[in-house]
Amino acid sequence: MYTAEQIEEMIYEYHWRKNVLLEEGYELDSNSTAQYGVESTMPKAQGGTSDKVLDIVTRNDVIYRILYKHLEVVSFIDKYEHHIDNDKNLNILYEIKKGKRPTEIKKIMNIGRTNFESRMTDIVNVYLNEQDKHNKHNQQDKRNQQDKRNQQDKHNQQDKHNQH
Repeated sequence: MYTAEQIEEMIYEYHWRKNVLLEEGYELDSNSTAQYGVESTMPKAQGGTSDKVLDIVTRNDVIYRILYKHLEVVSFIDKYEHHIDNDKNLNILYEIKKGKRPTEIKKIMNIGRTNFESRMTDIVNVYLNEQDKHNKHNQQDKRNQQDKRNQQDKHNQQDKHNQH
């Protein structure tokens, strides 16, 4: 679960993180999952492990973790952007995603610093609300699954009792 500050930082980091992913050969499908990339560069097992192979694997593991963080940020921002229902706010987000600085965006949108900051707060709040909804939905799903298992267990115990 991300804080408001983390989400705002993720929005501003989106552009460079996506560029790194594209540079590394990641292509994002509609579900924002990597189709290829670091995994294809991992060494294939052939006989014993040498220090050189271990070094490569370790380095690739670090690279993979870094790229995964980039993928996580890009996916999160892309996942909820369609919930922003204010056109100006959505355009601000798109400009940031393209790598424009706030001063450029304020000039393009003809808004001041306070208006821009207020709109950024609104954008971040959309992400916070959608994140909360998603987490509550997941918690409810887990409770429903547990309830279903409990009912099945109770039913199975009754069947065993009736058989004796």
